[in-house]
Amino acid sequence: MVHVRRNGRRRTGGADPFGPPRCPPSSSSAVRRGRGDLMSRIWVVSVGLVALLAACGSTTPAGPAATPAPTLAGTSWTVTAINGTAPISGNEPTMEFSDTTVTGSASCNRYNAAFTQDGSKVTITPGVTTAMACGADVMTQEHAFTVALTQVSGARTTGEGAELTDGAGTAVLSLARITDKPLEGTTWTLTGIISGETVASPVAESTVTLKIADGQLSGKACNTFRGSVTSADGSFKAGPLASTKMACASTELSKQETTVLATLQSATGYTIKGNELTITADDGTGLVFTAK
Repeated sequence: MVHVRRNGRRRTGGADPFGPPRCPPSSSSAVRRGRGDLMSRIWVVSVGLVALLAACGSTTPAGPAATPAPTLAGTSWTVTAINGTAPISGNEPTMEFSDTTVTGSASCNRYNAAFTQDGSKVTITPGVTTAMACGADVMTQEHAFTVALTQVSGARTTGEGAELTDGAGTAVLSLARITDKPLEGTTWTLTGIISGETVASPVAESTVTLKIADGQLSGKACNTFRGSVTSADGSFKAGPLASTKMACASTELSKQETTVLATLQSATGYTIKGNELTITADDGTGLVFTAK
């Protein structure tokens, strides 16, 4: 039976009875589609696997290694800047660290402070200082240095030097390493007189110098003095010393000269840390000199 639509046209839906019969898909077409689907799935899996391997194999570039903080114990430094300002030439503060203390010149006076370090964390607790008077500009610098010591909470390496920083990481003291001055050939200036556990400043406005060369010791207090000296591996023996006989300008200066000469002739040892020479006797007395 022929089915005709009301307008006389053939249906388009379903099989056309007047057209050629439709054949089912051949098995070869089905195979080709199956293979195509399989290859598509293989391709998708392959791309995903490559992406996964690339992600797993990628590495994030490592940042620069952190610079370790300097180990301060056993080192000596000259201060090259206080809160970014260079110190007065010839009056640079110094810092000599032991395991538990830091000592040195504060610009004019000698100081002694407690010191601890744990990695990059540093604490300095100021202790005693001598009480010598210097020029106003030097004393202003010394005050700035001693205040900076109380602000120190950390340390970091900077090239050949170091910086001591405050809690915000700002450098309050910039440091340069000091190499030990040689005992012989260096001009030493008296900066402290040791008596037991105390260190006293020299008489105000006085200068006492010392120089050792070729087995001879020479120097000047009120008078010039000289004599033989032997020193090796930390041992020290000087004298007898001869001096001129000029009268000192004051009783204080005369007493100081007597102390210096007596201590030099009773001394048994010496140490040098950076630009600081300490000469000591067995009775607990001693002299501290700074290289100039």
